[in-house]
Amino acid sequence: MGILSRLQSIRRAGESLIAERLNGEALSLSAEIPGRAGPLWQMRLEMKSEPEAGGERLRLRAHFRLSLRKTQPAPHQSGQAAGLPALIGQWIERRMESPLMQTLAAPFLDRDLNTWIEMQTSTAPLDAGARALLPTQLARLGIEPKNDQPVQAWAGELRGAKPGFAQMTLLQLDQRHIPPNLTQVFADRPFQLCAAIVNVIEEA
Repeated sequence: MGILSRLQSIRRAGESLIAERLNGEALSLSAEIPGRAGPLWQMRLEMKSEPEAGGERLRLRAHFRLSLRKTQPAPHQSGQAAGLPALIGQWIERRMESPLMQTLAAPFLDRDLNTWIEMQTSTAPLDAGARALLPTQLARLGIEPKNDQPVQAWAGELRGAKPGFAQMTLLQLDQRHIPPNLTQVFADRPFQLCAAIVNVIEEA
């Protein structure tokens, strides 16, 4: 099975990139902008810093979702949801009622745009470098990152009940990729970073 075929499963696998909860206490944030047909925008973030032999490891997992729908003008109703997020949602939907805005935003209307991010950094001496921080879910997709390429990307069309497009970017950085003037920030300690970013746009 080729890479493009495997990318058809990114929509399902993207959620698994952040589904596993971090052990212990972690900073957790979530927010959304509500709309008449459901949330227009959602964000979920988890972050944790923990000691590691000879250094420290930072884990970050995030999910962003944008869902804009074609809407018809609606009369103002008393008792609408209050609060800044609700007011922002109402403002966005009023702007989207304009034929001009619907034309400009046509590529994104009635589609779900999802971005999943999983990032780990470490200042511990790791024998495998940034490769030791790779998400285990990549192996399930059949993706085999290369050590000598700090940035890699895959993209493909999603076919099925919800057609769309998926794109994945993998970033692997260690000490050799850092400019000399920034190495002083780490005080001669090792540094590794690995980030997987999955973007999916599909019909709602």
